Amino acid sequence: MKLFGFINRLSLRHKLFWLIFAPILIIASLSSLSFLATRYHDLNTNLLERSNNIAQQIALSSEYAIVFTDTNMMYRIMQSALSYDEVDNIQLFNNHKEVIAELGSTHIKTDIEIPSTPSTFIYDDFLLNFTPIFYSNNSLDSIFNSQPETFDSNSQRSIIGWVRIEISKNKIRLKMYRYIAILTFLTILVGAGLILLAWRLSQYFTQPIDKLSNILDQIVKGNFSNAKLLSMPSQYQEIQHNTLELAERLESHHEELISGIEQSTEDIRRSMDSMEEKSAQLHIANKEAMESNRLKSQFLANISHEVRTPLSAILGYTKILQSSNTDTQQRLYLETIEQSTNSLLAIIGDILDFSKIEAGKLNFENNHFNLKELIDEVYQTLSASLLTRDKQIDLVTDFQANVPDWVIGDSIRVRQILTNLIGNAIKFTHYGYVQTKVELVTESDDALVLSFQVIDTGIGIPEEKINNLFKPFSQVDTSTTRKFGGTGLGLVITKKLVEQMHGAIGIKSDQVSGSNFHFTLTLKPSKNAPAKREGLKLNILMLEPSKTYQEYLTNYLNSIHVSCTTFSQIEPIINRLNKPLGEVDALLINISPNDHESIQDAKELVHFAKSTFNIPSILMIQKPDELARHPNLKKISQSILLKPISHNRLYKALDNIKHPTSTPPIERNRTLPSKLQNLNILAVDDMAINLQLFNHWLSGSNLNVSLAYSGIEAIQMAKATQYDIIFMDIQMPEKNGMETTQEIRQIETYKNTPIIALTAHALGSEQQQILASGMNAYLTKPVDEEILLNTIEEWCDSKGGYLEQVDEKLVNIFDLKKALGMVNGRVDIAKDMFEMLANTLDDEQKLLQHHLANQDTEKLIEVVHRIHGASKYTGTINIARHAGFLETHLKELGLEDVEGVFEDFIDAIQELLNNRKLIPWPQE
Repeated sequence: MKLFGFINRLSLRHKLFWLIFAPILIIASLSSLSFLATRYHDLNTNLLERSNNIAQQIALSSEYAIVFTDTNMMYRIMQSALSYDEVDNIQLFNNHKEVIAELGSTHIKTDIEIPSTPSTFIYDDFLLNFTPIFYSNNSLDSIFNSQPETFDSNSQRSIIGWVRIEISKNKIRLKMYRYIAILTFLTILVGAGLILLAWRLSQYFTQPIDKLSNILDQIVKGNFSNAKLLSMPSQYQEIQHNTLELAERLESHHEELISGIEQSTEDIRRSMDSMEEKSAQLHIANKEAMESNRLKSQFLANISHEVRTPLSAILGYTKILQSSNTDTQQRLYLETIEQSTNSLLAIIGDILDFSKIEAGKLNFENNHFNLKELIDEVYQTLSASLLTRDKQIDLVTDFQANVPDWVIGDSIRVRQILTNLIGNAIKFTHYGYVQTKVELVTESDDALVLSFQVIDTGIGIPEEKINNLFKPFSQVDTSTTRKFGGTGLGLVITKKLVEQMHGAIGIKSDQVSGSNFHFTLTLKPSKNAPAKREGLKLNILMLEPSKTYQEYLTNYLNSIHVSCTTFSQIEPIINRLNKPLGEVDALLINISPNDHESIQDAKELVHFAKSTFNIPSILMIQKPDELARHPNLKKISQSILLKPISHNRLYKALDNIKHPTSTPPIERNRTLPSKLQNLNILAVDDMAINLQLFNHWLSGSNLNVSLAYSGIEAIQMAKATQYDIIFMDIQMPEKNGMETTQEIRQIETYKNTPIIALTAHALGSEQQQILASGMNAYLTKPVDEEILLNTIEEWCDSKGGYLEQVDEKLVNIFDLKKALGMVNGRVDIAKDMFEMLANTLDDEQKLLQHHLANQDTEKLIEVVHRIHGASKYTGTINIARHAGFLETHLKELGLEDVEGVFEDFIDAIQELLNNRKLIPWPQE
């Protein structure tokens, strides 16, 4: 079929070429092969005859040498025979078949029995000839007796020895190679001539057709006059005439069509006057719709403003609590509340600003603000909400030396612009860094033009989607499975704000190096002088693996007269502490959240520096919840700073080392319910804020709470530690909650562990999926502390609930009693038989789909029958049922309407494979 398809795709000229060339080529090839075969047979026959003749000559010449045991004569005879090129080896044997003389090299490494009659053995590389040597009595008698023989000489002949010679075939092969080379050359030469001849003939016969095809193509394009240029041989004159007539008729029809179009156009023009009145009416209606839209936007702006009011109150009370609470962990909790509130305010602000822009009521204020501190605050806020333990990227700033600290402008709008751009950069950057560069473009007495660049090493933006970035409600990834959310208004508002602040915004992006959003803003110079900070004159050692962050912090430390030595690993810094190379005032240590060994090493380094040299340490952590995971960090360190490191906070931490102050911590006690003593609880969620709140609710109830930030991490933690109950978020990137639960259930010690789903919506179909994945129950968000404690008490006290759920799930898939009954209750045999079937189902499924695609009914029946037979003995009742349906259908109806039955059978196989690990095999 493929050959016919290839032939059909060939042009007419190529088909004709192969029609002429192929038969001649086949005949020539067969003739060459026949000649070679005949010649090879003749050469072998000649060699065989020549070997017999040489052997006969040696046998006759050696008769007297053997009789008189004349060795010299034997070797002279053999030396004479070896002068033939074909002879490789000669051996003479006596009548006892013992070698008495040999000359030449042999191909045979083992002894071969001498036959009783003259024989020739044919091998791949040589011929082996055995010829007897006869002794004739009358031969010697004739020397002494001149009487003629009067009796038959054969009666007096007897075998006195044997001759064995090896004849090489190399000469035959050399001749054959020569013949092959000559024939190949002649074939190529003749083939080239045939190709040229066939191609010229195909051109000659197809050229008129090509001309006709070109003319028809011109006619299709409307070039009817080109048909008159057609010139064809005499035998095609009728076709040429018909083509010209067709072109003339089409040209006439085309002219009539054009005339009708022109008439219709004129009619339309005449009706335009009557449409002007309707157009005016539509214009009025459009103005009314626009006014209605403006009023709606204004209403939305008012509502958004009312929503911002309580959020602002929450933010205000949070700041009050921050000012009165000195506990480091609780302050980080309050900072998280503040950051989350700011994130919600940002969303509401986007809606409000977009409404104001549409309503034309967006106003700008002028106030003095510190630009560098503002950018630091933006980084702090975004890092807490967007960075995760798996996303460790560097967030740094780069200010040109002449950029002033204080400026005059709308600080809220500048913050909003930077928040949108830096937030997007952090969202779509998984490795590398996000950097904000600020440069002074021009400066005058009443204006400053600053250039901003937000550079990231993220995934970039496809070139074809860049134009959609600044359109309302438009996003690069609009799929339902997109990882990051958003309203689609951020960049639209950013562009409007930049333009209204007399600036311009642009982007350079590719999917290799990342994105660079650059914009300019026109602000006013401020007379506020930057705060003067005295030089600290400290000598510190910094442990930071990131070269980018090392450079960022070192530049700032040098500006405040702090000498800093950087290290990427812990061993060199310990060696430095052990050497008397000058006083060390403090250690600045980075904590890597994903490396437990690194955290442990950092703890030991802090303890070693404090206990041995009395050197305090400042820890740099990425997320606030690291303190919850490692609460002893705040006890052993002097200060803890959140990344990205704010210059102000770093200065205060270092200044506190030089001028130490202390405040007593505030302790908090909680009463623990008796039923929940010392339970190990694992909470899984990709949102750090949710896990932090979860840990806050349960950590005070004498519960051992562990936090996993992804499904993959949860699986690893479950393998390392046995938990009493697991709370699992459903929607997570990479591996969702249901997939994670299925893998955890495969761990032997987690067959009966309660796993509770946390979901924002639980429709009927989703409930079935949750329970089928191996979870015991689900909780609908939002949840609170009381719900969590009640759930823990309910499921940790219950027994056997999960196995009952499993039985209900497997009731129509697998029959355990039937599987055991087939083997008289032998669990090991039943399990082995089931595993043998289950392990082959993947390959069998591929075979089924392959045979169905190839419409191979017999092989399809064979595979289905094999699975059907095995399923009857393994308790897989659902597969057995659907296999019987499919096998009967194939035998009676063939492939007619088989798709539905086939899909049911495949679904039954897949359902068993998805739930095979849930089968509760009895313990042996």
